[in-house]
Amino acid sequence: MELINELKIWLVDWTGLAKDALHIYVAVGVFLAGCALFGWKAWQLRPLLLVLAVAIAGEFADIAYNLTYEGYAFLRSSVHDIWNTMLVPCIIFLFAKFSVVFARPAPGMTEKSGDQPEV
Repeated sequence: MELINELKIWLVDWTGLAKDALHIYVAVGVFLAGCALFGWKAWQLRPLLLVLAVAIAGEFADIAYNLTYEGYAFLRSSVHDIWNTMLVPCIIFLFAKFSVVFARPAPGMTEKSGDQPEV
């Protein structure tokens, strides 16, 4: 558990980002990696569940570390981290599932680019 915590501290120092920002970047990375590596679609629950599993695993590691070295679990912080981690992937999932933001045009249909005047 200590190695994981040291890795997190190194990543925060190396990037200069706050832990909350890193949670968001890692979540989006895991979501997109799940889609790319496993052929999942953003509108499916699978990439979202993968992000949730990674977030929960990370929080279990944090809780174990905190109990060992701090004597307290900081559960509110863990709930905050999971909420923060899941927010952007949930937004991507909802847009992919219920809007046309990520929709591809039908085969043979072309979209006007707006570069040429309409005649």
